Amino acid sequence: MKKKLLILLVAAVAVVSLVVVGCAPEAAPPPEEEEAPPEEEEAPPEEEEEAAPAAPAAKVYKLDWQDISPVGATAYVILEKLIDRVQVASDGRLDITLHPEGELCPRHETTPAVRDGAIDIATNSSPMDLGRLGNVTYLMGSSGLPAGPSTADLLAWIYQGGGLDILNELYKDWGYCIGTEPGSAEVFCYSNKPLATAKDFKGLKFRTLGLWAEMVARYGAAVVMTPGGELYQAVQTGVLDAFELGPPSYNWPHGFHEILAYIGVPGIQSPGYTNNVLINKDSWNSLPPDLQQLLKDEIEAMTAYGQLMWAEADSKAMADYVAYGTTVFTVSEEFQAQIAAESRAFLEGYAVADPVFKKVWDHQVAFFKKWHSLTGIVPKYTIFD
Repeated sequence: MKKKLLILLVAAVAVVSLVVVGCAPEAAPPPEEEEAPPEEEEAPPEEEEEAAPAAPAAKVYKLDWQDISPVGATAYVILEKLIDRVQVASDGRLDITLHPEGELCPRHETTPAVRDGAIDIATNSSPMDLGRLGNVTYLMGSSGLPAGPSTADLLAWIYQGGGLDILNELYKDWGYCIGTEPGSAEVFCYSNKPLATAKDFKGLKFRTLGLWAEMVARYGAAVVMTPGGELYQAVQTGVLDAFELGPPSYNWPHGFHEILAYIGVPGIQSPGYTNNVLINKDSWNSLPPDLQQLLKDEIEAMTAYGQLMWAEADSKAMADYVAYGTTVFTVSEEFQAQIAAESRAFLEGYAVADPVFKKVWDHQVAFFKKWHSLTGIVPKYTIFD
């Protein structure tokens, strides 16, 4: 019995040993060496994008322009505005430098200076070319054409009636006429008594120019050719008794009201005028077509805002004269009619003697006859009179 029990005990111990052995964890295999991660290949350098080639700088065209007015005059201010507009509209490609009268050449020599290239552009008054082109200059936008067209009339003829083509034909040996600058009606006179009739001129030492000078001489005045800048002193020293010069706003800064008590209206001796814009042919041909067109367009636009600037400046000047105490007299209706008839007789005489004058005269007569058919449409009386 004891022997059997001993055998069972030995067997149990053996079984337990086997179980213990079977439950023992297996020996872990030796750790494998970790493989180093593959080295990342360096990405090839990115190709730099080629910068777009810079656009070539736009060519700048520089031009010099001499006006016939001094700095500060209404006409000069109008041109300053024009040049600013051209600078912006052309994105700086058209760079024009404006010069006052006489800065680059004598005032009356601008036309040959343009022809010879000493000046690129000039605004000139056509009577300055009387000795070069003859009496036809009276019809080319001239100031001092008694009973002639108003500024608005002249602009209509130039831009709507074919006048610009005629101006170019007349200036063909001197340059290209690419437009015109507007003027304004002038004051009839500055004097120390009313000059309302023809007989009032008898014995006066009177300053004027052009065709009006010929007519005033017929009334018994002694015509004195005095430059505008010398008028004040000429009156003070007795060289002159009276004179006419320009529109109210042009005259006011000269201080003539300080030495002469009267001014006359309307400016029948010079109802309006335009100053032609003449450009050297080589200077014009050097401009690309878009800048040529831009310049012509801006000059034409100037004729509109320029008239408004003149009207505003002149109305202010007339108010200043009245406030100062200057007496404003009106030229008699009879004298105005006489001036118109005598002026026309002069012009018709020129037409008989000069075929070039006749061609332009006939063209204007036909145009203005049609143009003035509108006169009756605008009422003479308004709520502001």
